[in-house]
Amino acid sequence: MSKYLAVVSNSVKKSLVYRANTFIMVVSTFFSFVVLFYFWSSIYGQGNKIGTYTLAEIISYYIFLTIFELLVMGDGTAWSIGDEIKSGQITSSILRPIKYLEYKFSQSIGSLLFRLMIFSLPIIGALLLLRDYLVAPGSLMVYAFFALGAIMSYALYFLVFYIVGLISFWTGDSYGFFFAAFVVINFMQGGLFPLDLLPKWFLMVGNFLPFKYLFFVPVGIVTGRLVFDYTFVLIPVLWCVALYFIANLLYKKGLKKYEGYGI
Repeated sequence: MSKYLAVVSNSVKKSLVYRANTFIMVVSTFFSFVVLFYFWSSIYGQGNKIGTYTLAEIISYYIFLTIFELLVMGDGTAWSIGDEIKSGQITSSILRPIKYLEYKFSQSIGSLLFRLMIFSLPIIGALLLLRDYLVAPGSLMVYAFFALGAIMSYALYFLVFYIVGLISFWTGDSYGFFFAAFVVINFMQGGLFPLDLLPKWFLMVGNFLPFKYLFFVPVGIVTGRLVFDYTFVLIPVLWCVALYFIANLLYKKGLKKYEGYGI
């Protein structure tokens, strides 16, 4: 356990060194939100609307999308794994008495702690500033359900992109694949627009896939668009278990491929 705690600590320190990357991420995310805020305000100001969403609901949706982008989606797990495989740095991890999945998850936790330290106060300030545009949950239990959904989202997000990163064992330079995977996953999780604006058949299929539980479900709970259901926990848990075993299987097969050209 102590060795993984050390990895978490080192990840925080490494994030502090690369402050420029954090600044660029903040500026780009903030700019995207401002554009979307004025876009939707203009749309609704002209008497138009999107689906059954009120202005407060659609703004709340994109506020939480921005928060998820800062805290969860900026992790870079797939890119980190791809770089280690491509450069051969993964060899040092293979030779150490640690499990690679747990090692990368510890790094991810460290990165998350760093982003929480940096972004918590700005996020709270933004929520207070935009409180008139936020949909207030009906009860305090909603926050508990949202927190549970957010935890499941984080675990799923890590496992999905951990697996995406492992594809580098077979493809080498995988940035094109990573970008394509990110675009598809971002669409499937509701990162472009709310999923309940899509046809019902799409939502039915999405109920059994992991992607909607990455973002759409937890945000739907906290904004009141979804009523909490036990399947919102059961399905992500089952997917986490399945993806964990898939990830370990791919890693073992990937090592055999990697051993063929270097270790």
